[in-house]
Amino acid sequence: MYCINEGGDVVVKKAPIDTHAKNTQTAEHTQDDETIKQLAAFSRQVVEKISKAGVPATPENYAIYFEKMLDEKPLKQKQTIQKVLSAETLEKNVYVAHVENDIKESFKQIKVIMESVSVMYNKINKLKTLTKSKLGELANGSGQVALVTYEEQLDEAVRSLETQQKTIKDHYTKIAEKIKAFHANSIFDPKYHVYNKNFLLKTIEAEKKNIASFGHESSLVAFKIRQSTLATIKSQKDKDMVIKNIASMILKRSRRSDIVAHLGNDIFVIVLRHTNAEQAERVIESIDNLMQNTNYIVDSQQLEITLEYALAKIAVNHTRDQLLSSLISQLS
Repeated sequence: MYCINEGGDVVVKKAPIDTHAKNTQTAEHTQDDETIKQLAAFSRQVVEKISKAGVPATPENYAIYFEKMLDEKPLKQKQTIQKVLSAETLEKNVYVAHVENDIKESFKQIKVIMESVSVMYNKINKLKTLTKSKLGELANGSGQVALVTYEEQLDEAVRSLETQQKTIKDHYTKIAEKIKAFHANSIFDPKYHVYNKNFLLKTIEAEKKNIASFGHESSLVAFKIRQSTLATIKSQKDKDMVIKNIASMILKRSRRSDIVAHLGNDIFVIVLRHTNAEQAERVIESIDNLMQNTNYIVDSQQLEITLEYALAKIAVNHTRDQLLSSLISQLS
């Protein structure tokens, strides 16, 4: 900075140093360094744990053990590391879900177009029938000639429309086949915005193979809202909304390596990889605490949400259907 004094001389002044900003930046830098050190130390612990467990050090297994061990850390350290993770969280699954929904919506629009074309075609055919009927009622003369010409033009238009309709129908059939294949490979439940039964079955089958190869333990947890709770909600729309919100809450609280899926009939299943029965029980306790500390109000009425739970070990000597049947049988 500079200024001019009374004698006309230029006097240079040093800008005041913002010591508060400088101290703040230094403190943030020190805090970042400490976070990096904590994360590095924790990462080494994860690698050592994987090595001792005899599990292949694949990126997927690393992620599972990372989150599993993070759950066991003190709350402050856990929050510090989760803050770093949140900065790099990818919305890939959310993006895929939106794509699936968009494609399904497009298919609905195609059906509407086909229905509209069909209606137009039927109406033109009715008009043609009406024209023929009127021809028979007219006497000989120029009026009849004009109507004959009109019928010929109408026939030509109908033939053209039939050709166009066949083309549209052929394309529609091809699209329908692709959509059918897409539905078969779909992984998201459009109603509750979690994974669907198809993806759940594939995940269980893949995990059974991993357990057979490496000998670790994994678990399944099923949950649903008690019928007595749902009975207090009059509207089906409100019931669906409550179920959807609960599924969303549990999905957000789950580890990124966990699979939360809708099995059907408002029953949900969580696949907990590299998680034994004791650890799975702690997951259930965590979900139960979440429900107890959450207030739901529907139609000005506060609900007490109570969930039913079931727990099962993923056994390689049982089929996935047997595992799920055994799991569901524990629910009332």
